[in-house]
Order: sequence, then C-alpha cells, then structure tokens
Amino acid sequence: MVAVGAAVALAAAACSSSKSGAGGSGPIKIGYIASLSGIAASSFADGAGGARAAFDAANAAGGVDGRQLQLIVKDDQSNPNQDVNEAKDLVGQGVFGMIEFSPFAFEAARYLHQQGLPVTGEEFDGPEWGEQPYTNMFSWSAPLDSPFAGKYYSYDGDAKYLKSLGVTKLASLTYQVPSSLEAVYDLQVPAEGQGISDCYDNLNVPFGGTDFTADVLSIKSKGCDAVQSPVVTSSVVALAEGLKQDGLHPVQLYYTGYSQDVLDNPAANAALQNAYFVSTINFTDPNAATRTMLANIAKYDPSYKAGAIPDIGLYGSYIAAQEMIDGLKLAGSASRSAFISAMHQQTDYTADGLFATGVDYSKFATPDMLPQTGCGWMVQLKGSHFVVANGGQPICGQRVLAKGPS
Repeated sequence: MVAVGAAVALAAAACSSSKSGAGGSGPIKIGYIASLSGIAASSFADGAGGARAAFDAANAAGGVDGRQLQLIVKDDQSNPNQDVNEAKDLVGQGVFGMIEFSPFAFEAARYLHQQGLPVTGEEFDGPEWGEQPYTNMFSWSAPLDSPFAGKYYSYDGDAKYLKSLGVTKLASLTYQVPSSLEAVYDLQVPAEGQGISDCYDNLNVPFGGTDFTADVLSIKSKGCDAVQSPVVTSSVVALAEGLKQDGLHPVQLYYTGYSQDVLDNPAANAALQNAYFVSTINFTDPNAATRTMLANIAKYDPSYKAGAIPDIGLYGSYIAAQEMIDGLKLAGSASRSAFISAMHQQTDYTADGLFATGVDYSKFATPDMLPQTGCGWMVQLKGSHFVVANGGQPICGQRVLAKGPS
C-alpha cells in the first residue's frame, strides 16, 4: 500500500509541476529560506554563503545544461509564519525549486507540495521529509524524524559508545518541537537498550533559551552522569556553562557546536571542554569530498576563513544546494516532475561521498529508506582542537525501533 501511495503522490506532483519547469534559456531560479536572523540564527545565520558557494562553483563549471543557476535568498526570521510567506513570495517569482534550511520549514511543506516544487534540505525541522504525501522533499540525511507505518527508527551506535564511556544515567534537554523531541528519543531509547537509564528530562526548553539553572540543579540532585541536548548553539553554550559553574562534569553530547565559532570564542571554548558532538561529516580529518566542499566554500564565500570548521548552517546549506544541483543534472533541468522522478531513482545518495551512510529515495516513506547500518562521526573538544572520538573511526550502529514525539 505504501508503494501505491507513493506512486499516486508522485503522479499528483508531476501533474502540478507540468505547468512550470526549468525549460528555457535563461537562468534557473532556485529559492533559499533559512533562519538568518532571530532566535535560531546562532546556527543558521551564515547559511546563505554555503548555498551560494555551491551554486557559484557549479556556474563556474558551466552551470546545468549550459544554464546558470540563480539563488534567491530569503530570511524567515526564525518565524514559522514568515517561512511560508517567503515560500509563497519565491513561488511568485517563478523559482523552479526550493532549498529549505530552517528549523521552521515544516510550516511551508504543505504549500510547496501543493505547488509541486522540488525541495532539498535536511530533516531537522520535522517529519515531512520521509512521510506521505511529501514525495517532492529530499533530505540529504536519513529522515529519522519521520514515522514509517507509525513506527520510528534510530541507530544504536551512539548509545553503545556512551556505554563504553561508563555512562549509566542520561539526562535529556530540548525544545518542544517534533524534530528536537525525536532527536532525544533517537538516543534515549537505544540507550535504555544498553542499560542506560533516563534520569532527567526537560523537553520544554524555550526555543533558543539560555537559562538552565533549574535543570542543572535537577541533574546534580539526580546524579546524572551524561547529558544530551539537541538545541541551537547558543543554548548549547549556556547549558555547558551552567554545568561547569555548578562543578558538574557529566559526559555532554550535543548536536550543534562542532564549528570554528566555538573554537574562536574563549567563553564557549572553556565551557565546552571535553564535550562530545555528533556530526554526519568529519571535518577534523576530511575525506576528498569534504575537502572539495571546503575548498569551494573558501573560494566563493568571502566571510569564510580557509581551514575553519563550518557550522551546520554553512555546510548544511552547501549540501542542500549541491543536492538541488545533482537533481537538476539528473533530470536535465527539464521539469519539476522530471527532477522528482530522477531523485526517487537514487538508492544511495551520499552527496558525492560526503557521508558514510546514504539515503535510499526509491524507498520513500518506508523503513528501508534508512539503511540497516548507519554510521556517523563523534568528536570531542580538547583544548583548541576537536579530536575524532572512537579512535578516529566512524561510529556505526544497527537500525532499531525508537519512539516518536507525542
């Protein structure tokens, strides 16, 4: 039944997209929306530079089918209503597709699907990247926020690694939004399977919040020996500072903060010493694909300092833009429906080798969209450097059941 539903949704997207494609001889216009200002800006303010770098590199190489790519940038100001307003404005300007790299992209998802626009980005904002009817959306990472036939999945590699560090009691703090909650459960449930108990939860942190006084006291009183927190960088630093000021030294695991900004900010650097960070990409010992990406960002983004570790806003936007380029090349820039169809034939998308684990778009909205074994990286801040954990090797785990946000 899932496969039939996917075919119907894809056909509907094809019908709506037949009226507007990339056909013609002028530039191919692509929209870009991110939280360049507001409460989420600490992680996303520099994102447009990454997307522009990917497009500039492609244009320098001749564009797509000899046509140049034009990026039109919009700021949703960390406001979900503004995200959908900007999406409507971009559609009115005749964009072929959309790069959504905002925590509030979920608000525009229904509208963009109705318009039949191809959308690239990452699934950190919500579940739509892997669920029906959003066959027009392509996350460059496995959509663990999505339910498949009512079930959620995760990988147990990070939980096993925490166990190897001696962790027995895990605290979790995050925002009351589906993607943040799911990130908590993606570790919490496998951790329980490894004998690591859930000692404290605060799943109602205000978005961008920086006051963790009560949380630190609770973590201390309950004897938690590890903390995870999928929040933006400003919240990460505030939580780490609060733990340090109270003399606590739990294992800390964060999902943002592996960036040059943390290294260059003395207060953030001091607060986050010995903390761990998960990442889909190893910037400390980059592979060839990562080196190419960093070289392009250094060449085309004047605000980026060569050799620096980009934050998720910068590198994530670059990858989302590159995925848009890849789809256009696969489809021959013919139409939106051709783009969507071509991407759904990709069974192991790794952004030309950036990732250790790919995504199978041909299995959209099914568990097999996620590989049986998933691998990523974990780094630890030591002094003025990030050191790759696990002896410099990726951390791999098996796909396991998790639970979804209620």
